[in-house]
Amino acid sequence: MCALQMDDAQFDKFIDIVLDAPKHDCTAKIGHFDIASGTEDILYSPVDDAIIFGRLQDPEPGTAARAATVASEAFKTWSSTSPSERKEILLKVATLMEPRLYRMAAEVVLSTGMAREDAFNEAVTAIEAVKEAAAACDSSMGKPLGVWAVVALRSSPLASPVGYAAKAIAAGNTVVLVPSGACPKPVFSAFDVFRTAGLPDGVLNVVCDRVDRFIPELCDTLEVMGTVASGCGPAMDEMMFLAVDDDMHFVNEVKGMNPVVVSAPGDMKKAASAILESAFVNSGMGLYACSKVFVKAEEERALLSALVEKLKDLKVGDPTYVGTAMGPLLNDKAEKAFVELRDSHMDCVAYGGKKVRSDSNGRYYSPLLLVGLDDEDELLYADSGLPVIALRSYASLDILTEELSQTDCGLSVGVMSTDSKTVSAVKKFAEEDRLTVWGNEGSRGLKAAARAKVSDFCKN
Repeated sequence: MCALQMDDAQFDKFIDIVLDAPKHDCTAKIGHFDIASGTEDILYSPVDDAIIFGRLQDPEPGTAARAATVASEAFKTWSSTSPSERKEILLKVATLMEPRLYRMAAEVVLSTGMAREDAFNEAVTAIEAVKEAAAACDSSMGKPLGVWAVVALRSSPLASPVGYAAKAIAAGNTVVLVPSGACPKPVFSAFDVFRTAGLPDGVLNVVCDRVDRFIPELCDTLEVMGTVASGCGPAMDEMMFLAVDDDMHFVNEVKGMNPVVVSAPGDMKKAASAILESAFVNSGMGLYACSKVFVKAEEERALLSALVEKLKDLKVGDPTYVGTAMGPLLNDKAEKAFVELRDSHMDCVAYGGKKVRSDSNGRYYSPLLLVGLDDEDELLYADSGLPVIALRSYASLDILTEELSQTDCGLSVGVMSTDSKTVSAVKKFAEEDRLTVWGNEGSRGLKAAARAKVSDFCKN
């Protein structure tokens, strides 16, 4: 978790400020220009459909490619600036962001439905990432590569896009940033800070559309030399193939299942609490949100009982309120997918799936806990990006290791066990797949863009 303590009164104050703020259009930011299209999508808050953030100007075909061209032109100048010049601008960005901390966090809550504590950590992490990028300018770096496409969808609406963009910029690259069209407001607000800090036109550009349809156009552009893929959603699957099909630099922060292994944890209730804290960050979309639990066969009943007991106390509701553990689903598409998943797995539902807060215009549901899934069920191997946990028992470490290898783990794997053989087996698997290992405290404290290193954006 973030070391900085949140001031609830300040948070409440800025929730009201953001709600009352003027509603602006989100237009493509290319070089010096704000590019409108005339095709508008209203940006509703998932917290309540009555809350409108403004309008997203849906870009026309060719806009993403144009942004790459402008970024390529800007690279000629920006790549020749000194590290000290880049550091000065990035430090100014961080300085401008610090007094905006609560405003940024409030925008994250209201535009994504992320619980306030997680949104606060998201904003803090974004500022920390900019400071890290500035500090990296004091170290020797290789040559910048050129234009980077930073595609950050849903999972981390602020920290990942800002963190990766800042570190690419610190290395002397230019960036075309693509936030999720479902919740773009935090990135557009961050762009304004970079512009105010004096970042030259074209070094950072922003393009996004409501359904993320122009991502392939951008990543296939000849000017783009590297791509960051961060988050979850259908577009992420397409981007994984880009890394294979194209000879480009690729940074992978795609969300997976982040499974956890439970075997003789010592305290089953504590293990259940850690699992649930790990599972439903950003309504299951968090980069390190767990959606699969392996449990030793003879302990399945005990863990299931502990999970159900803890789920009954899990607070699902308005994410602006203190104590809310999980907010609403992001949009209509997420609600449809969740309901269809629930209805097609009714025989496996151990808990959850019910709509709550019927008085609200938001899409509030209790999270799903599934047991007894068929061996071929996709939910055992691929992440849904929804608030769902699939419980899977195993009989031996050999079987566990085999099933882990067949699971889209994503970025991490957890282990809650007092058994040294189990811990060693999980750590060995994680080392081979370069996964972060988390333990009894859960994955909630793991930070977005933690893998963002300035060296990734350079060549020797």
